[in-house]
Amino acid sequence: MRSHLFSLSILLTGALLLSGCSEPVETPTVEAPKSQAKATPLPPVGPDGKRQLTPAEQKIVLEKVMQARAKQQAEGLGTGTVEVNGAWNYTGYSYLSPDPSAAIEARLVAVDVTISGHTANFDIDDVEIIDGVKLISYGSDPHPEYLTMDGELMPAEQLPAAPPRASRWLLIYAFPKHSGTFHLYYWGKQLTTEPVEIGERGMQLPFPEQGE
Repeated sequence: MRSHLFSLSILLTGALLLSGCSEPVETPTVEAPKSQAKATPLPPVGPDGKRQLTPAEQKIVLEKVMQARAKQQAEGLGTGTVEVNGAWNYTGYSYLSPDPSAAIEARLVAVDVTISGHTANFDIDDVEIIDGVKLISYGSDPHPEYLTMDGELMPAEQLPAAPPRASRWLLIYAFPKHSGTFHLYYWGKQLTTEPVEIGERGMQLPFPEQGE
């Protein structure tokens, strides 16, 4: 019992000594680091007093211009029509050629079309050829050539009638060798009501003479 009281006395004495000798502890203050980021300088002002666009701003403007242009082209046919006058296997001159290493064997086909009622925004390069049975697209960007309204090759110095007046075109595409029919589309709009059969014979453009 006395040993317990002795121990308790020692603990109380130690606590009093610590409380008497202790001093208030100052809390250290931490200064926030100053920001090292620097403001990105704006492009210089041009001679006209207008600020030049940053590369990011130029990209946004370009994307908007391209979107607006695409919308114009998509609506370029308007209420116009595209009539197919004929189609055939093509062996004449073209700057297009089938890819011999392609998984699907291809050949060139020519499509004779008359376009009328369209607007100035119509783009012949956007006429797309699609398999008439499987409805698989084989792309747009044909090799186009102007034709007279009688179906003859138009002289190089002559231009077709301006829209919405009718114009006639020869469109050359690379197309699967074993597909016998096709549809034409323009920006998702089907231009042909029925699959068009590919014939064997038709106009062939002459090959350029050597040295031209």
